[in-house]
Amino acid sequence: MRPGRAQPLSSCAALVGLSTGFVAALSVGLLAAAEGWNAARFDPPAKVETATDAEGREITCTFYPDLVIRESDTGAPEPGDAALIPIRGGPPVACRAAPGPSARRLETGGQRFIGRADGFLVFEDASTNGTMPFVVIDAGTGRRLFTDTTTYDGIDSFAAEGATLRLGFRRGVQGACSIPQAGAACWARIVREDKFPAPVAALPVPAKACAQAYRAGKAPKDTPSIVSFPVRLVWTGRLAIEADGPVRCLPTP
Repeated sequence: MRPGRAQPLSSCAALVGLSTGFVAALSVGLLAAAEGWNAARFDPPAKVETATDAEGREITCTFYPDLVIRESDTGAPEPGDAALIPIRGGPPVACRAAPGPSARRLETGGQRFIGRADGFLVFEDASTNGTMPFVVIDAGTGRRLFTDTTTYDGIDSFAAEGATLRLGFRRGVQGACSIPQAGAACWARIVREDKFPAPVAALPVPAKACAQAYRAGKAPKDTPSIVSFPVRLVWTGRLAIEADGPVRCLPTP
């Protein structure tokens, strides 16, 4: 992972530490979000270079023995699509230069590269509304394998071995309504619209957790709710997901 990022938030601070205001909490959350991936123990790159292309955009290249991840416009709030450049002999890859014909464009606009583990690449959204979408990509083909969404806590576990990837994290879901305001009706709407796993959908309304978080954050009662719950995910060529409680709650920053 890249050096110089802020230390991660604790779970408590990330979920209910809004008492100093929405803006402060969101700022800290943005700085800490990628650090929540420390459990991944990503493969260390050979080097990371930053350059400026012919159009004046910042380019960041992360080099591995067999490939380069070239990120475009990394100095902007919304980076462009990255490129996966295989290393197959020949002249060294120049970060500033446009990707050659062997490069594969990755559909990662608005995301930044977080790291690599064996045959898996992870990108995370560069901006957030309170949840942190991420995508896992096949390092050999550039194909998207799956997407999901964490909270500011990041992940609890991450293990890659061959073609198998195991992830443990809290899935964050942005609701379109407020649980403190609408109660069970809002919970039912979030469950329905986001197609919650059955064990989570069967849980009671997290009314108490939401009330505590909204009080701590001094959030208006009509602020849309973010809910999260533990997920264990295994990729073996297809996705297997287990999910359960407890459900936590957070007002949208």
